[in-house]
Amino acid sequence: MRKPRPLPVELSGKSFTLAEQLAAGVAPHRAWSGDLRVASRGVRVPWAAEQSLLHTCRLLTGICPSTACCFGTAGQLLRCPLPWNVQNDLRVHLARVDGGTRPVRKGVAGHRLELRAIDLTVLDGVPLTSPARTWLDLASVLDVDDLVVAADFFICSQSRSFGRNRLALCSVADLRRQVDNNPGARGIRRARSALELARPGADSAPETKLRLAIGRLGLPEPALGYVITDSTDWELAWPDMAFPEFKVAVNYDGRHHLEPRQRELDIRRDESIAATGWTSVTVTAAQVKTWGFDGCAHRVLDALVRRGWRNDK
Repeated sequence: MRKPRPLPVELSGKSFTLAEQLAAGVAPHRAWSGDLRVASRGVRVPWAAEQSLLHTCRLLTGICPSTACCFGTAGQLLRCPLPWNVQNDLRVHLARVDGGTRPVRKGVAGHRLELRAIDLTVLDGVPLTSPARTWLDLASVLDVDDLVVAADFFICSQSRSFGRNRLALCSVADLRRQVDNNPGARGIRRARSALELARPGADSAPETKLRLAIGRLGLPEPALGYVITDSTDWELAWPDMAFPEFKVAVNYDGRHHLEPRQRELDIRRDESIAATGWTSVTVTAAQVKTWGFDGCAHRVLDALVRRGWRNDK
């Protein structure tokens, strides 16, 4: 069997449309060679070629008129932390933005949504639902905790004396406007519940889930973005959560905290705030794997009780 002629550079190693193939001067019959698979109508992909989601979405929205990425696809493009079942959905979720019928093609989950101009945005040339609208649509597929995680991600804004600053992708008001303007949306009750639990300042999904577990124990609500200082107002630490009244700091340490340099910094952090009378509770990924977030929240409970907190209810 004759080996297929190599594709030109602009087509090799990635998916492409038949229109792009013809524009590159490649004969139509080349689309049916054995080294290419039919990913969707009018789309070819070289076997074993890894495709970025952004490239796939740019291609599909280009050949599906008046469509925008939505649901989990939009969430992934916006880098929203999502549960594995949503991340592993290999379909690209597309919605019509002109009121037409939902897009139907291989590899696409089509939706028909009532979208306004404020519900849409563009990311690197790819049309998709706005952060606030994406969050509302995710209410139909996420449980309350994961929906709070998504809300915290979208509304998080941080400005610290170290590291990079972080700008919110939308505001709490934007999320509330979506809830108020779409009372009949699927999952609207979950959205309302999650919105009441969302807080600006959470830096990661585990931090949010630990905060929610703390709330389920009936503990005081922790402060986010609190800065622990010494007597000269020198910044000692930015704990993930803090209970200033009881001088208890809580941190979630992911896997990168196991690195020697980061571990040394964490030890110095804990020692410096201990010198000012604070108690530090560090929850690790390994502990969460063993006890779950609810189990780890009891460590915070114990620390607060030792520092004088009492549940008077």
